[in-house]
Amino acid sequence: MQELAGRLKALDPEASETLRVISYFDALTAGHASAEVLLRGASMLAGCPAGLSSATLNIRVDERGRRSADPGSAGSWPSRAVPTGATVWIERADAPHANDDMILERVALALGILFERTGPAESVHNPVETLLDSEETPEHQHSAAQSLHLAPTTRYRVITQPASTTRAAAGPSAVITTVAGDVRAEILLSTDVVAAPRAGIGIAAAPSDLVRSWQSALTALRLTSDGEPVLHADDLGSLLLLAAITPAGAPENCDLQSLGVVIRETPRILPMLDTLAASESLRAAANSLGFHHSTVQTRAEELSGKLGFDVRTSRGRTRLSVALALYRLETARFD
Repeated sequence: MQELAGRLKALDPEASETLRVISYFDALTAGHASAEVLLRGASMLAGCPAGLSSATLNIRVDERGRRSADPGSAGSWPSRAVPTGATVWIERADAPHANDDMILERVALALGILFERTGPAESVHNPVETLLDSEETPEHQHSAAQSLHLAPTTRYRVITQPASTTRAAAGPSAVITTVAGDVRAEILLSTDVVAAPRAGIGIAAAPSDLVRSWQSALTALRLTSDGEPVLHADDLGSLLLLAAITPAGAPENCDLQSLGVVIRETPRILPMLDTLAASESLRAAANSLGFHHSTVQTRAEELSGKLGFDVRTSRGRTRLSVALALYRLETARFD
């Protein structure tokens, strides 16, 4: 599907965007996304507020997917009927966009499938979402764990993947909106082997502590790269603490700023930077990259000048590793 989308983008951008809408809602449906997540998806794809109304459920989100206190109403906005008597709409104030109808059609279809499974009133929160929500009460989380048939003394792990993944879930799962976009969270036994093209694997924990597993798995996913597409939180140690750095504070870091400039100037430099950070010496980096030692030596000298620290030293490689982690935490998106 992604290959087809890439070809269509070159030939017909509008058709490519339509296919993206279809794939997006198909992935959310496969991930058992809640009604609110589906509505957020519609609002962010359309770039305007969206709402859902039924006899038992009223939700409205703004153009950034944030829940609104005002439930709103369909009124004269472009809308679609959803089975069970619900209505979904988007609040397009200006001229209609090419894919508005497709967005409404696909979100209505996805909501219809969801309501068949759960009913409108129960569709707002998937029990997996409740269990992994740090703001939920212990009582609600305990009830969610029971509904998922999780044994209180058994240890589990949360596995995170981009919501667009085509891998079938092997355990209870939900699509959750995060700072990095929509992510599928899946709960598996701590001993289960995970085979996925891109994933973050959380720490092992009892059901009552799966919030920490979820948080560590999300951080691991955000730190993945083409070179390391699957990361275990167990292997990250203190790097997990980097996720606590606020986005507002991160740009003030001079190493991160310099790294951002280097990557913007030469986007394909990331594999070399990763290798330099992970290698014990320039010779080892050259062997890993398949380059001549003198080539890597020259490039490392140039990069050191641009970054403001010497990547040929142990301390410089540490600074580079931390800057790369901060960069990925700030830029990783899984929409």
